[in-house]
Amino acid sequence: MSHQSGPWPPAMPLRTHGQAQNLAYYTQNAIGDSQIGARANPNAVNPCDPAPSSTRESEDEAEPNRLHQESRIRHRPPMMVDWRRELCRFLETPNESTDDDILEKLEETSKLLREAEHLKLLAFAQQGPPKFQVINRIECHNFDEHGIYLDMPWVVESGPYQAHLRCSSLIPNLDLHLERNKDVTCIVYRNFACCGTSSSRASRSQTYGVDPSSLLVEEYVCIVSDELKTALTQLAEVALQGIPHPDFMGDESQRIPYPYLWWFHRRPNIELSKSQLDPTIQQHVEVFQGYVEDCLGDTWAAVDALLANGKITAQYMDYLFVPNEIVLSRSNSSSVAQLEAFTPTDWLEGLNTDSQPAPSTQLYPSISVNHWVFDGNFQQESTILMIGQPPSMTEEFPIDQLLVYPMKYATHEVAAALRERGKMFWKCRHRNFIYFSGAVKDSIYNAHAGSRFIIDTATHRLLHPPAQGLVPPSRYRDDIGPQLMAQDDPPSELNDTFYMCLPTTMYGFHMLKKTWLTLSVGYFQDVIWNKEAFDLLVIDDITKELVEAVVTNHVHAEKNADVIHGKGNGLLILLHGGPGTGKTLTAESVAEIAKKPLYRVTCGDIGTKAEAVEEYLQVVFLLGKKWGCIVLLDEADVFLEQRSLHSLDRNALVSVFLRALEYYDGILILTSNRVGTFDEAFMSRIQLNLRYKNLVQDQRRQIWENFINRLEKPEPEQNAETDTGCLVADGPQPNTNLGVDTQSMRDQLDKLAEPPLNGREIRNLISTARQLAMFRKKKMGYEHLKAVMMEGDKFNAYLKDLRKGFSADEIKNHRGDR
Repeated sequence: MSHQSGPWPPAMPLRTHGQAQNLAYYTQNAIGDSQIGARANPNAVNPCDPAPSSTRESEDEAEPNRLHQESRIRHRPPMMVDWRRELCRFLETPNESTDDDILEKLEETSKLLREAEHLKLLAFAQQGPPKFQVINRIECHNFDEHGIYLDMPWVVESGPYQAHLRCSSLIPNLDLHLERNKDVTCIVYRNFACCGTSSSRASRSQTYGVDPSSLLVEEYVCIVSDELKTALTQLAEVALQGIPHPDFMGDESQRIPYPYLWWFHRRPNIELSKSQLDPTIQQHVEVFQGYVEDCLGDTWAAVDALLANGKITAQYMDYLFVPNEIVLSRSNSSSVAQLEAFTPTDWLEGLNTDSQPAPSTQLYPSISVNHWVFDGNFQQESTILMIGQPPSMTEEFPIDQLLVYPMKYATHEVAAALRERGKMFWKCRHRNFIYFSGAVKDSIYNAHAGSRFIIDTATHRLLHPPAQGLVPPSRYRDDIGPQLMAQDDPPSELNDTFYMCLPTTMYGFHMLKKTWLTLSVGYFQDVIWNKEAFDLLVIDDITKELVEAVVTNHVHAEKNADVIHGKGNGLLILLHGGPGTGKTLTAESVAEIAKKPLYRVTCGDIGTKAEAVEEYLQVVFLLGKKWGCIVLLDEADVFLEQRSLHSLDRNALVSVFLRALEYYDGILILTSNRVGTFDEAFMSRIQLNLRYKNLVQDQRRQIWENFINRLEKPEPEQNAETDTGCLVADGPQPNTNLGVDTQSMRDQLDKLAEPPLNGREIRNLISTARQLAMFRKKKMGYEHLKAVMMEGDKFNAYLKDLRKGFSADEIKNHRGDR
């Protein structure tokens, strides 16, 4: 049933009971009995003049009073009252009316007053049990007519659409009708419109046999009795908490609109609370309940049956959405991680219940909702959520097929995922190092999956401030307060309406690509640190112990003995040696055992201009300190090279780097394969120097065995993303459909360890062999490794011939680089 607003109020009576009482006052005080005689005697005394005295004695008695009145009049300004005009205005008659007309009007009013008083006494004496009254109002657009009636309208074939409404039981005076029916506790108003335009459903259908109900545009209830107002107010205090409902204590013009959704959704609560009401007012509630259930009982039963099966129809969609009950929006994506949650603040609006689809120009139903935004502080904001086109306008459909639907119709898994997402968001409100298991694309890089990110909204806002004028006034407001923000665990004061309605995305800093990306919180995971990586390092045991000792002690240390605060408190480690000997893997493994993010920087990131280098290093060291990172400056030779008089630019670059190192108090690891060119100023600043020699056969055999063991294990839940891949062996993961023949590899471990390969070359060899096995559609085994090694031997033989039989290490050593 469609309901639209129509003009109101209904036709009012000429005079109210209060007017009749005032009229009686005027009749008794302003007009004497002599006025009655004026109708028969034109020479009678004017009713507005004072009556003449009959005896001399009365004049003598009145003399002192007269003198006193004259004395009072002399002290106040004269005031003239045109009583005739006032009477005409009160009686709503023209000022030009004759005395006879005025007196006739007075007699009619006096009769009306007596009748009203009689009816009032009779009503109090004979008032029956409370009841509701249905009043039908008809507005005709063609004849510009309207009226209120007691009977149901019927259709006559007249007017522009042959669908004109008529009624017979007119109510000429509503107040008088209510005076005569004191037992009416509430009025049901039904507004009909006929002879209209396209807004009438009858005008869009057949012109003959029109059902009057199709011309109903609005229905609502107005409370008449104080008993019903009191009863519903008491019910609301208990049964209607947390749900929008009408103000029952308003005046008689306060409307309670159809279809009374607040009653539908709180029926059990209302039934329980109703039994606790005083019996004298409980019967008034039962009258209202009787009308509602009689009018909507079949509809509510149909809705209950649909909802019990998780289904709904377009006609009953307004029964779905209950204020303060969370709704889910999947307008952006069907993925659970992308589901957005909102809290409705009102009922559904703009529902089109016609069987015909809505025109393209018509907006879909919408609902007012609240949700949370975050910019370093939490703010609750309001918005309008469009429901979208239902899957069907005529047939029932599953509720979760709507673009927006209540969360209680989602699966338990969805609800749990949203709850966990909200708690993860809370963990990241200040700063957090997370593993991102999803995929995200940006304009520069390809999809990122299985990466580690720093989540730091405050730092992102500091580095990327919004343009002036683009920040809403509500931003930077704190709606939950600093005390709750300071709690590590999610506060119990914040329930699902907070956690589930938090934003779905946050800004994250990609630790490898060094860029900010928008990430879906649903894919955030706590970082699982790979402590095994450090144990698998193929370096001397004493070297591993030394590295672990200095890093662990620095992590737990609170202060340094340096006199100048903030100077020299850092830990600077230099790892030097040939390529593929484990330098970078050591830095990555140190970050794992220290449980710190690894901020990797290369010369390509920094640049070679002194001013740009200084600015970049300031940002890197600031973020490294703020986020507690281990900073890895890989291949740092260009910044460590000996200064000379021949290159002032290089001297400036080295000086800038030295100054930046002086005041960095975090862990900084430098790697180099040209330590022979270092400037001597760096040597006193480096606290630990570690040399990585070329791998011997036993070490190569151990590396091969580590990779083979890796091939036999399932892929870990999280991979520590690196450039080298040594932590996760991203190359050696086999094709799970074809398998891997690790036994053939173990049988040939000694042969595999003979060629003088470094760790990076071994990893690349396994990765290439895997691709070859997949191409041949066979299990990966030793034969594939042997084929790749043979091709590599050809290239190595060519390089050796090109270098006159010298190895790369011998050449570097001869030059003094190593």
